[in-house]
Amino acid sequence: MEKKSKAKRVRCLVLAYPAQGHTNPMLQFSKLLQHEGVRVTFVSTVFHCKNMKKLPPGISLETISDGFDSGRIGEAKSLRVYLDQFWQVGPKTLVELLEKLNGSSGHPIDCLVYDSFMPWALEVARSFGIVGVVFLTQNMAVNSIYYHVHLGKLQAPLKEEEISLPALPQLQLGDMPSFFFNYVEHPVFLDFLVGQFSNIDKADWILCNSFYELEKEVSSSSLLTLTHTHVLILLLFLFE
Repeated sequence: MEKKSKAKRVRCLVLAYPAQGHTNPMLQFSKLLQHEGVRVTFVSTVFHCKNMKKLPPGISLETISDGFDSGRIGEAKSLRVYLDQFWQVGPKTLVELLEKLNGSSGHPIDCLVYDSFMPWALEVARSFGIVGVVFLTQNMAVNSIYYHVHLGKLQAPLKEEEISLPALPQLQLGDMPSFFFNYVEHPVFLDFLVGQFSNIDKADWILCNSFYELEKEVSSSSLLTLTHTHVLILLLFLFE
């Protein structure tokens, strides 16, 4: 009872990248936070929120802009154009949202949980002096592949027939994400996915959408790598 009483004083903003595969796990996590007494405000882009189903009672919904409020990537015509605009407009509208929420009640936002696809959110959290928590919605095996590209230990386009990465079985070319094969013609996709690790070592917490027992080796390996930068990994067990 005492734990939940203290938790009720915590107010958390959960910022999801505007795609169903990202919204669902972050919404499930929001329910877990709410169950512990945390006050949760769920946030995504204007266009994405227009198509969202009603949120569970007690979880409020707010929006930021990606610069394309009428159609997201369809309006932007390309991922490159979309991301360039989103990366300019998103941080500004997130700042405006935090200022609005902090000024509209006696309890300001304590924590920002943000999708790893939007690493700029951490800088916004820092500017407000609140806890910044990055949430990786993909499984740990996929995260490990992109993380090793970020470290420079895996290059695109791939030239090797077999790929060896720590704590993963031997991988063949056909096992790798398709973004590796068309990198020369369309580098934006892989660069976007790898970019989520650009400042991950500066986050206060790293949350991973995974089952530890299913990905024990790669999870432990990632934990070992990141603890050298004093970052902790918390594995979440999310149930639909």
